[in-house]
Amino acid sequence: MAKVAGLGVVIVLALVTILTALRTELPRSPGVMSDALGPDAGEPVAAYLQRAAATLDAGGPAGGGGGGRDHNRGDDDNTVHPDLPTGPQSPRWALISADQAWTVANAETVARDLPRVSAVVVQTPVDGVAMPVTEVVMVEPVAGEENREQVLGRALERAEAEFRVAAEAGSDRGSQAAALTADRIAADEPAIIGLLVRAATGQLRAVAELPGVRAVDALPDDAVWGQFAVRPLLPQQTRAADPLPDHTPVPAR
Repeated sequence: MAKVAGLGVVIVLALVTILTALRTELPRSPGVMSDALGPDAGEPVAAYLQRAAATLDAGGPAGGGGGGRDHNRGDDDNTVHPDLPTGPQSPRWALISADQAWTVANAETVARDLPRVSAVVVQTPVDGVAMPVTEVVMVEPVAGEENREQVLGRALERAEAEFRVAAEAGSDRGSQAAALTADRIAADEPAIIGLLVRAATGQLRAVAELPGVRAVDALPDDAVWGQFAVRPLLPQQTRAADPLPDHTPVPAR
């Protein structure tokens, strides 16, 4: 018995030595996301709109305008670097919500003067049908692209592909709604209901005043990409952020 115990100790020590030599890290538990953009479940829409507007107040965590990076640089790194400024002029992550689904041209107009757009929220609203929603991370425009229309178009193509896969997975109501979403995206129907952006508070305030923008909800300037939740405000949610009604047949197209 002692020999077996001794052998076990030797094996453990050997494994520790190997792992140390290889500098291998054990898997870490995912961190708790304490920050969030968008309404809480069941939150009255009027209360959320007021709360979102308050994040852009001059006395909030960040104020002023300017800052950010040139979106034509083709920089697809969404992390917050230690050399970026913090304080009144620093950029912040924010969710821009549409009052109704936007076309690519609509979304490009809203985001035209912002330094970064990192994701789009996609849905094709249908009355009485709980249409699916997806978020697509974007790679910003590359050299030679004058605006974001092409990159927004590529994001929608990715969303369409995701919905095609979901549609082919079955024949239930959810699959039918996914197929309808893909078909409407392919037909260039309005499908963008939100943008996840990074900009200074002054720039975000200007966007909040644009036609078609329902809300702009900003995080403090120390929020880090990948460590906050996003809960989209859907155009059909007019009273509260409740599950959508799902009682009418899914249209064929």
